Amino acid sequence: MATKIKNYKALTQSILTKKENKVYNATAFDQTTEILNINPEFYTIWNYRRDIITSHYMTTLTTDELASFFNNELIFNMNKFKQFPKVYWIWNHRVWILENHPQVNWEGELALVGKILALDARNFHGWTYRRFIVQKIEKATGKSLALKEFDFTTEKINNNFSNFSAWHMRTKLVPKLFEMRATKDFESVEGFLKKELELLKNAMYTDPEDQSVFIYLRWLLTDELFVRNLPEDKYLEILKAELDNIKELNELEKEDNGKYNNWCLKTIVIIHKLISEVTKGKEADEIQSSLIELIESDPLRKNRYIDHSKS
Repeated sequence: MATKIKNYKALTQSILTKKENKVYNATAFDQTTEILNINPEFYTIWNYRRDIITSHYMTTLTTDELASFFNNELIFNMNKFKQFPKVYWIWNHRVWILENHPQVNWEGELALVGKILALDARNFHGWTYRRFIVQKIEKATGKSLALKEFDFTTEKINNNFSNFSAWHMRTKLVPKLFEMRATKDFESVEGFLKKELELLKNAMYTDPEDQSVFIYLRWLLTDELFVRNLPEDKYLEILKAELDNIKELNELEKEDNGKYNNWCLKTIVIIHKLISEVTKGKEADEIQSSLIELIESDPLRKNRYIDHSKS
């Protein structure tokens, strides 16, 4: 072990010296490979590797040679993925490769990230990368993939409700799909909202501690797409129905666990506030009552809850 540490320190010193002296050649490149195989989170070395590629390989290779070089770089990058799928710098480097690759197979990259998310559907970096790939394909083809991506999020959510990235992706896709009138499902705001709320109800009862579900619920109940396009009486009806659902779940949580659920309490305060905005302040007592229960349940965040109730 002592020998390995000594060798690693020597290698690090050697490569950082080359970086400082702006040495851009194959020897330095090979050393970055060696050190990244040991420590893929060494972002300074990733940056230096890109400098070498830019200053050495991209200035000396033909287009076909450069394509071959970048293909090998993608293979190296993929090997890092397999070992360290949640290291940001690996994902960052792959994006850079594709931005500079002269012959990118975007559809292949979409299939690849689909496989990665099949192994870990909650990999945040994977979802971010998928959005990048989709944007590139849409730009190249002039066709929207929003509906396919929405269906992809539905698939992942149905497999596991606890998927923050999938719920978050829906907040980006739904407005686009309504603007496009992509299918009949995206023609009626009220109809769509009721379907989504039913999906959320199943998710909340499955795992009441999953914050991603409540965050998406808040988006559904407050986004302008729904608030502006629903008649006031319909919006109020939906708010009250959702309030009843959350209160029911909260009581079940108390029966099962001996205490109220913090996310239910937070959501109850939010919905009371939304109702109050429609009814011109008639929910003040209910807001105060729910806020007191929330503070009693989670006293460490007392000031935050009071501030939120005023916002």
